[in-house]
Amino acid sequence: MDYISTTGEVLFFIIAVIFSVLIIEIYLYLHFKLYDKKYYFIISLLSFISFYLIIRAINIYNPKVLTFAIIWEVLFSYLCVYKVKGKNYIPYMLVSPAFIGLALLLMYPFIFEVYLSFTDLKLTTIMKWKQTGMLPFVGIKQYINVFRLPPLSETTFWQLFVRTVVWTFSNVFFHILGGFILALMLIEINKFKGIYRTFLVIPWAMPQVVAVLSLRGEFHSEYGFVNLMIKKLLSIFPFLSNLGISPVNWLSDYPLLTCTLINIWLGIPFMMVVILGGLQSISKSYYDAASIDGATYFQKLKYITLPLIKPVILPAVTLGTIWTFNNINVIYLVTGQAGGTERADILVSALYKAAFVYNRYSYSAAFAMIIFVILFLITTLYSKTIKVEQ
Repeated sequence: MDYISTTGEVLFFIIAVIFSVLIIEIYLYLHFKLYDKKYYFIISLLSFISFYLIIRAINIYNPKVLTFAIIWEVLFSYLCVYKVKGKNYIPYMLVSPAFIGLALLLMYPFIFEVYLSFTDLKLTTIMKWKQTGMLPFVGIKQYINVFRLPPLSETTFWQLFVRTVVWTFSNVFFHILGGFILALMLIEINKFKGIYRTFLVIPWAMPQVVAVLSLRGEFHSEYGFVNLMIKKLLSIFPFLSNLGISPVNWLSDYPLLTCTLINIWLGIPFMMVVILGGLQSISKSYYDAASIDGATYFQKLKYITLPLIKPVILPAVTLGTIWTFNNINVIYLVTGQAGGTERADILVSALYKAAFVYNRYSYSAAFAMIIFVILFLITTLYSKTIKVEQ
């Protein structure tokens, strides 16, 4: 019965999407095609009445929504009559459904997040918001609280920020280093290159939940592969114990280091594939000419490979930085973030806890906006770096 119910919900969703797209296309076609007819105002009136009936039928009627609908209809009718005038309307009709869908999925949540960051939504005010639809406006208080009050019970924003920077830099550095070394090795292999590449890509290709939980088990203090190998090495080389080497409770004593090692293992294959593609695009004539001039392997690497691979590495570094900065999956799955240890938390995992463990919704919205600004600055810096390089 559950399967039938789920299938019915999926079919209903598909039909609703198709019906919505059909309504949008009819609406646009009538406005674009009949803009010069004398009865055009009737089309606008019918469109408004249809919209009113739809929002009444799906029970989302609100005077504000109706006001926005009137404003939209007036502005859109003006554009159709005096600006577009029936010219090139097909591209607008093709793009509009996707644009409206993205606006609903991306723009509305973002705008609501900004609004929420200037209010005070928490457990004590959520019922009032549900009943009245109104929230107390507090200005920039939540943004000040992000820096002044700790997002978690023990860790402050600045501690989380420094930890996030270290986490991001160490992960991206070893992603690039490991990916570059493996790509250099693969480019030199002539036989079974596809087999080696397939095996190396497996950690990145498999679902991240499966990969993380599988490797998490290898760090188990008693039965994990890592500690078993340490015990085996100590039995073969007893002097290692004098150097302080011994089995470690990875998940409890070094949670952030464990997360970092796992994430490095997950991220190297992606960088390897990107860099390998860049290496394959470099003409062999450069290396042949350098060999004739007596250049060593490392000289070729320094003066040919690295400069020519830089346009490939820079975008990969930027994407890797943003992904790693926002990576909550590894930390959540490795440490069990249902209010667990805070020693592995970075900004995004602390944001998750502030919202869904401590129920500080407006505080979390302001926290999210600050993280967004940080990532925006990183992206802007990257864009300027690319322009300088060009």
